Amino acid sequence: MPATHPFNTRILLAFDFDWTLAEDSFERLVAVIGFDVETWKKKHYHPLGEAGWDDILAKFEGLRRLCAPAGKSISVGNAQEAGRTTKGFPGAETMPERLRAVARAVDPAVELEFAIVSAGYLDVFGAHPISAAFDRRYGSGFNVGDDGTVHGIKSMISHPEKVRYLQALAKGIDVTGSNAPSQTEADKPEEDLRVAFDQLIYVGDGASDLQAFGFVREMGGFAIAVSRDGGFSAKDEMLRAQCPDALAPPSYEDGAPLFEILAHAVRSHASRIALRRLGQDV
Repeated sequence: MPATHPFNTRILLAFDFDWTLAEDSFERLVAVIGFDVETWKKKHYHPLGEAGWDDILAKFEGLRRLCAPAGKSISVGNAQEAGRTTKGFPGAETMPERLRAVARAVDPAVELEFAIVSAGYLDVFGAHPISAAFDRRYGSGFNVGDDGTVHGIKSMISHPEKVRYLQALAKGIDVTGSNAPSQTEADKPEEDLRVAFDQLIYVGDGASDLQAFGFVREMGGFAIAVSRDGGFSAKDEMLRAQCPDALAPPSYEDGAPLFEILAHAVRSHASRIALRRLGQDV
């Protein structure tokens, strides 16, 4: 048995997408198809949520019900246009490389990996330029016909499943396939983890992120919340254990509070990696 903790040089930063890296991409899809967003919310989306529908399914079904009487359909082209034209938050596209520079300044051996783990639709937000700056992207998926028409939902990342994705990414478990990620609760030796659990950072904006916040903080990582209109939208819903470590407005530009918070989180993890690397039993 080694005299010290095994060390792992990789830090994982996982982000929600809508209202975390950019404005709401599904609302943009509603507008691209030609509908008023507030009408969709009031007459279709919100009533389904009140009837007990899962949020991500309610969004799609509400839009489908709006399309049907108007003789319209949802297409992959619509989804991609919506993704491309959703307003991204300042500095988000270049944020990963700037944070990598922060980590290298602490210890050149440290690696940063960036992932988007969102309940939103990958077919939409995956077309945004910000998505291309991330190493991995996971989201709910459309069922698309040969003609490019969206017929329904093929796969879904529910809010609680975000924790399973974080576990799988840390353990190096496959996240593809109809039942994936599976076996995320299986024990794995610390030295075999792809990313140490106390080297996780999760960034989100609301109720869909609370369980991920709680998990990451319990594991010794950092949970960071992006504010909207000066506050945290899920403040009244969260448990004490789910409180984020920091809250900041949605700007990733140099000098902005959110970027500085992320830089401090990266430095903290990188310094712990450097400590463990230098202190290995020899």
